[in-house]
Amino acid sequence: MKKLEEIIRDPVKFVQVFFGFYPTEYQAKLLRDPSKRIVVKWSRQAGKTTTIALRAIWYAITHPKTLTLIVAPSLRQSMIMSDRIQDFLMSLPKKWRSLFVEKLQRTVVRFRNGSRIVALPNSPQLLRGYTAHQVIADEAAFFKDDELVFYNVLYPMLQTTDGILIVSSTPWNKDSVFYRMCNDENFSKHFITWREVVKAGLAKESFIEEMRESIPHEQFLREFEAQFVEDVDAWLPQSLIAQSIDSLLEPYSFDDSPKGSFYVGVDLGKHQDYSVVAIVEKQSQILKLVHVYRFPLKTEYASVIGYVKSLCDRWQSIHAVYVDQTGVGDYIVEDMKKSGIPNVTGVTFTVATKEEMATILKEKMRRGEFKIPYFPKKGPRDADITAELNIERFELSKTGHVKFSHPEGTHDDVFWAVCLAVYAAVKQPGFFVIKGRRIT
Repeated sequence: MKKLEEIIRDPVKFVQVFFGFYPTEYQAKLLRDPSKRIVVKWSRQAGKTTTIALRAIWYAITHPKTLTLIVAPSLRQSMIMSDRIQDFLMSLPKKWRSLFVEKLQRTVVRFRNGSRIVALPNSPQLLRGYTAHQVIADEAAFFKDDELVFYNVLYPMLQTTDGILIVSSTPWNKDSVFYRMCNDENFSKHFITWREVVKAGLAKESFIEEMRESIPHEQFLREFEAQFVEDVDAWLPQSLIAQSIDSLLEPYSFDDSPKGSFYVGVDLGKHQDYSVVAIVEKQSQILKLVHVYRFPLKTEYASVIGYVKSLCDRWQSIHAVYVDQTGVGDYIVEDMKKSGIPNVTGVTFTVATKEEMATILKEKMRRGEFKIPYFPKKGPRDADITAELNIERFELSKTGHVKFSHPEGTHDDVFWAVCLAVYAAVKQPGFFVIKGRRIT
């Protein structure tokens, strides 16, 4: 029993003995950090989620009757951490799992000693009412209304328990609470770049070089150098994008059959650029980005048309489809109409039309009338929504118009597909269905 107490007392020994996890030097430092305020800014592939998940388990088991909250920009993101915690607990031998764990639910873990770990989205309404002993704020740089959440909700709930706050994120905008915490002397800091990750053997330098060549330079600096990068010439600033994130917004999949008023934007590409379908849902003046799909390179236009047609058949309330016909001509619009896609409008990208569409999107975001989901990128075909919206650059021409561009080696297809969808929602009147009849 004495030996067991010694093991449990040290979080590094605890994870080694019970989970067979042998942390790197920097992971062990985070596991053993006794500070009440901790900020974590690690490179991709550094094992951040695993380390923080194991620390949360150790804390819950060694601190009876405590509540640990996992808070993230969306429930989907917070559940990534919760799922990792539950996977570790399920890997325990049955005798230890029975000793420690009372019940595993989708977003709640209950321990025999009265402790709980609860996963929640970044929603002040849902967070209020909890009194936590530990808060893990994951991807905190992407919190909407971050000052309200931290200073009016999280800090007060920790004050009564003298609790622990662990804040982690990929760097994003400097106009954020996370950036201030990274420079706050009251926080214990854990900053790790790809170099320490390679040295620890968690990634190969060849993989890092592949990432350096395949993703935008600014994204590489953020995700692998763990640096905050200014975006002074970005059309949609990082702070504006962060404020547009809706923690409760869950995107629809292709197989869903949602009800609502939907508008589709289709940006066409083939060999060098991707074809992308974006869909917004209109609720009064509010537009919500509810679906984004990026096709593989070299996908035939017929497949893109078929995808949109299937969506129209399944969703049954798509009011308009705006498609980029630049370079392909009117025939793409005619083919879409012939396939049975309703209310198709072709848009030729010119300096004037691009400026109009991009300005409408930006103004909607400024007014708080455009909402985007936050959810992790699962595979190479998935779009990183926040990064894709931030990719577009601009400059004023001598004629006074705005000229748009994107860094070499990047793609702005998602940006323009979203612009087209928003443009469709603003330009096309919706209709209501009354007793099976469409009323405009």
